[in-house]
Amino acid sequence: MFWLSSRGERRESDATLIYEAGKGVRFDIGFIGRGNPEISLDKVSRFEREISLGRSTWYLSTIIIVDRIGANSRIQQLAEAIDGTIIQMSMGYWPQQVARELSRVLGYRHELVRMKQAEIGQYLRDKMDKVPLEELLGFDDSA
Repeated sequence: MFWLSSRGERRESDATLIYEAGKGVRFDIGFIGRGNPEISLDKVSRFEREISLGRSTWYLSTIIIVDRIGANSRIQQLAEAIDGTIIQMSMGYWPQQVARELSRVLGYRHELVRMKQAEIGQYLRDKMDKVPLEELLGFDDSA
């Protein structure tokens, strides 16, 4: 189960993934730049580790995706302290890092996890070519 924009008891996340009984991940995405590390600190501290959905309690890890992290930032250590992870989009092949983190915390299997970096660019282009963007956006080519 996956949904966007999840408002919990404390803060809102950009997306939530419930993978299997008792396991899930919250995603928060931020474009913070180098100038304001406090925004990243807020992202690290905003989520609780458990949520209740219906009659079940779910353990949730947090993956925070940011554009970049400053050179002297303590953000990664703070994220690890809450069993969270920060992934930088400015680092090469960050989608593979997301897949690896999902594998680590959920046991999720995906071909990106073990893929050679030289193959990832073409793999992602091929997959993006198959996304029916026109259909999703409500455009009709047949007219």
